[in-house]
Amino acid sequence: MIPSEQELIKFLKRNELVNFSTIARHFDIQNATVSDIVFALERKKVLEVKKIGGSKIVRLKAK
Repeated sequence: MIPSEQELIKFLKRNELVNFSTIARHFDIQNATVSDIVFALERKKVLEVKKIGGSKIVRLKAK
């Protein structure tokens, strides 16, 4: 089941730095689906994505 934006935010609050694959495994979804959700939240300035090596690390933006 595809997580809502709120579910993803809760997950990121519990797990400070995670990559797309970790999110995909946790919610049992494809990396492309993670990318879609993350991109929407990134545009809303809720989170940020950093590319480190071959991984994209996702974290909530500080308020």
